[in-house]
Amino acid sequence: MKGPFSEEEKPFILDAHTHIGASYLTCYFVNKRWSVEELIREMDQCGVDMACVSGGGLPHEIKKMNRMVLDAVKRYPDRLIGFVRLNPKFDDVLDDLDYYIRDQGFKGIKLHPNQDCFCLLREPVLELIYEKAAKYRVPVMIHSGTEPWSVAGQFADQAEMFPEVTFIMAHSGLRNDKHVIESAKRVENLILETSIGGLLAPPRILGKDRVVFGSDWPTTSMRSELQEVFDHWASGMLTEEEARDILGLSMARILSLRVKE
Repeated sequence: MKGPFSEEEKPFILDAHTHIGASYLTCYFVNKRWSVEELIREMDQCGVDMACVSGGGLPHEIKKMNRMVLDAVKRYPDRLIGFVRLNPKFDDVLDDLDYYIRDQGFKGIKLHPNQDCFCLLREPVLELIYEKAAKYRVPVMIHSGTEPWSVAGQFADQAEMFPEVTFIMAHSGLRNDKHVIESAKRVENLILETSIGGLLAPPRILGKDRVVFGSDWPTTSMRSELQEVFDHWASGMLTEEEARDILGLSMARILSLRVKE
């Protein structure tokens, strides 16, 4: 993996989207569950300093996976940032949110409408989740690119209704959605994330801190997802400032993390 920088100039890299256990795609096709040690090893091999991590697996495994993430974050507090996976159809979803965000220090929320069979804007409990996200000042990352569960216009609508919440569009529509940029331009609190062929838009199109790097590991190779950013930087499609923001500084600011810029 090559970047347009020397070892002394290496950028801070924060992967905004990783999993332990499994991920949406892998859990349906293989029986493997990935450990925190495998995630840390992948990060070390790719030069990734920190990663946001949530539990992955089948819907009935969500509570188990959240506990697994909690253990992982406690073991690697300087490397991992916990995002609690929530299903709005669970009766105790708000209790889980309070426990992991308020009591255990998780820094974000992860929702997967497609896997958990709910549509954005059509699940009343989501409004209560967003109200708590605003209260705790944590971002909400949501899978995108799958009709009718989560499309760009729905993201913009909910971001408009909850302007105090930062919404992260995981995969930036998976390149299936033609309305990503148009929707993101409507609202300033909608962030695009780059994984699995997600739109790698120059931040100047939307504004500073509006595009963040994510790999969705273990669905994809963290190395190949990073290389795409490096290639855009090396080719001049991204300025150095834009590339460094995408690779980690923007997500650090969203999470109010203190890092060396």
